[in-house]
Amino acid sequence: MLNEFLTPVSGELQGFATTLDDFSIGRNINFDNEIASNGLVILGVKETRGGESEFNSELEFDTFRKEFYQLKKGDWHLPIYDLGDLEPGSTKEDTYFALQKIQEEILRSKSIVIVLGGTSNLAYSQFRAFDSVKLNVNLTCVDNRFRLGNEKEDLSFSNYLSKIIAEPPHNLFEYTHLGHQTYFVAQEELDLMEHLNFDVKRLGKLIENINESEPELRNSDMVVLNLESMQFSDFQSGIKLSPNGFNSREICSLSRYAGINNKVQSFGVYNYKAKNIESDDLLLSEILWYFIEGKNHAPQDSDFRESDDFEKFYVQIPEQDLTFYHNLKTEQWWLELKDMNDAEEEGSQIVPCSKKDYENSLEGKIPERWWKSYKKLY
Repeated sequence: MLNEFLTPVSGELQGFATTLDDFSIGRNINFDNEIASNGLVILGVKETRGGESEFNSELEFDTFRKEFYQLKKGDWHLPIYDLGDLEPGSTKEDTYFALQKIQEEILRSKSIVIVLGGTSNLAYSQFRAFDSVKLNVNLTCVDNRFRLGNEKEDLSFSNYLSKIIAEPPHNLFEYTHLGHQTYFVAQEELDLMEHLNFDVKRLGKLIENINESEPELRNSDMVVLNLESMQFSDFQSGIKLSPNGFNSREICSLSRYAGINNKVQSFGVYNYKAKNIESDDLLLSEILWYFIEGKNHAPQDSDFRESDDFEKFYVQIPEQDLTFYHNLKTEQWWLELKDMNDAEEEGSQIVPCSKKDYENSLEGKIPERWWKSYKKLY
């Protein structure tokens, strides 16, 4: 199926990769379709119909690839594959179908898919690829807007989230939105997010301490990164540009946090418009580099109560006794939730948190993440 839908990386670019030094990504990347288990698989999708601007004939990923191949390989053990590009189909629905089928095959091989696309409505097909693979899916989107348009209209950049929520099979379990800008978001949309118990963190709050986004990304099966969430001064190869947004360092941190999560299986980067700006192609390459770096250092699942990797802290506050776990290797923190009417550990859930949550609890404050998670689970 991969051979049927995808156009391989050009011979010229493959030849360029062989001229690079032994430490470069280009000399260590695979271009064949025989994917090993636990690989990282990159593919470009040239579809832009359904986006705010349609520019199929202009979209290409070769300038990005040339920059990406020249980056140095880290201390990585996971194989990397570049499968080339999915060309636009006769209709955009043909492209959606092909993308979904390609991802299904990659996910079944127990590999992680990295999608570069021209328009963010492709995230709907990225999500639907889980339908035959996983029952409950945790989704995180990094975007300056919510995409809650009318789900009864054709799929587009403005309503793909509504489609994910409303259309069967209903396998969206948890949703997190990072980086919205309040002047792009209606109060009714915020009210809906609250009503659905979705987690939303606005841009201003996140950039005060970008580390606080790591727990939000840690349980995600799928992450969507919209390049429109970046500020224009740092990245100009997007479709709709904005003076405010994440800077280059913050977006790379978010990408690494997405990768270091050991659950993530699918990472989509959308709204890329090739403009031959070398610094933009290099930044896009670095975004992928940081995701791959994180994925290669993601911790394995551990037994919180038995593993030597964790230290345990008990905090007593009037409303609830709290239990925190700290991973000594990764510096990640976790919070144990129990039903207030159930003291048995069998009924508990352990959710991601941050060191700040632990420090706040020492001051007698119940962490906001405790309240949010408690409302979802109990």
